[in-house]
Amino acid sequence: MSDAAENEPEEDVEIDVDDLAPATFSGGNNLDQLMPVILFFGFRIVLGNLVLAVVASMLWSIKAAIGRHRRGLRIGWFLPGVAVYLLVRAGLTIAVEQERIDLGVSADAVYFGFGIIGKILIGIGCALTIFAGRPLLGWLIPKVVPLSDEVLAHPRYKRAMAGATWVLVAFELLTSVWDIWLYNNSGLGFFFLTRSGVNFIVSFGFITGALMYTDRTLDPIPEYPGLTHVLEQSGRLKS
Repeated sequence: MSDAAENEPEEDVEIDVDDLAPATFSGGNNLDQLMPVILFFGFRIVLGNLVLAVVASMLWSIKAAIGRHRRGLRIGWFLPGVAVYLLVRAGLTIAVEQERIDLGVSADAVYFGFGIIGKILIGIGCALTIFAGRPLLGWLIPKVVPLSDEVLAHPRYKRAMAGATWVLVAFELLTSVWDIWLYNNSGLGFFFLTRSGVNFIVSFGFITGALMYTDRTLDPIPEYPGLTHVLEQSGRLKS
């Protein structure tokens, strides 16, 4: 990168590295991932109450975002952004369910459609950061794992982060296409359970592939200690 100083990790900041890889099991972070799914399944699929399902999932998701902020993750505008997104999603879903507005689709389609559109926008946004020369993961990684200034300033770092961000783009867009196809070709219960299970497995595969690619790309940098050391230093891998 042209200006290594922009990549220096901020001092006196504690980062919960569990927020980096949402597909892994790790204590409270894992519970925060699973509870919205469990609550929605219980209230909507089992009890048949969409309003309660939406409200319960929304409240837990907001609680999880606030928890990440309190644990030290510097998410800045992300916290209010998530809250607004969840409130709008819930509000429109409930309004359609109670027939206060007519969008031409079911309330379930509104709820899941918001999530699909969100993933598409994230994918497009990540691609734009690559085209702008500042890939999203190049900004995010130094906030969650310890890397030296020499590694952050090396041209290979920017190349690796661009490639890893492309992996994120592919995941968001491909799973969005899958979600749309599945929703249109299955019942609600089957869609919900299959989508949750498949997306979990696919996300694990994409994360593993991105880590392997990044490690191989950064390996020729003399100051890069290797993926195992980086994960141990960040607390992700126990020796």
